Amino acid sequence: MATLGRARNRPRSGPLRPFLLLFALSLLILFTRNTDLLQAVASGATGVLVPAQSALADFGRRADRIVEATVQIDQLRIDNSRLRDENQRLLLDNARLTEQIAQTGQQAKLDETARALPYETVSAPVIARDPGGVLRSILIGGGSGAGMAIGHVVLSDQGLVGRITDVGPNYAKVVLVTDSSSVVSALVQGSRATGLVRGQYGDTLVMDWVLQAEPVKEGDVVVTAGLAAGGELRSLYPKGLVLGRVAEVAKARDAAYLRAIVLPAVDVRRLERVLVVKL
Repeated sequence: MATLGRARNRPRSGPLRPFLLLFALSLLILFTRNTDLLQAVASGATGVLVPAQSALADFGRRADRIVEATVQIDQLRIDNSRLRDENQRLLLDNARLTEQIAQTGQQAKLDETARALPYETVSAPVIARDPGGVLRSILIGGGSGAGMAIGHVVLSDQGLVGRITDVGPNYAKVVLVTDSSSVVSALVQGSRATGLVRGQYGDTLVMDWVLQAEPVKEGDVVVTAGLAAGGELRSLYPKGLVLGRVAEVAKARDAAYLRAIVLPAVDVRRLERVLVVKL
């Protein structure tokens, strides 16, 4: 019982201990906050933390710049690809426009030539050339479907091209005046000297049977003569179609005649469209 009484009389200080410790710690901080020790600790901590903070800030800035550069590079790639596509589209549009202008100009020249002829005409594109260059012929579009027929004369805006020798539903074969089988009655515009122009191998024509007394010289223009005998016999070509220019004049084997080398007016290698004259 005595023991139990002593236990009951022991002071109960347990709940006050935390408050006492906090109070003592507060007093300690209050009295020592301006001391050199705390200042030294604070300065040391600041000295350690500032470089770390600077390093972290610098790392952050570098990371931001890298991310920004990556985004800009991706955007530049997108812009560059778009510009390449736009440039390609503009090149194609320019090529199409240039081709349309060229075709329109060619057709305008053919239309002007057609208006000067007293015959029905139709224009046609050149669709193929003799790859070997032996037969000296071309294929043009149109054919019988466009009213073309064997014997029709083919022109360009520069002069005579040839004659149609074969016709299909949508094409026609044209033998050129430079073909060795071609023979055309012709005359020199200046002197009115007459002769026969025939094709030969190469890109030139030969004018034979020109009287030696005729004043034929280099540079003279040679055209079709369109000679006819009555109403039944006539030339294969109408009169006045340009064949070419005289490049050289020489004596023929027969001393009574001259031979003239004539450069064709039409460069068939550059021919794209022609005019078919329906005689």
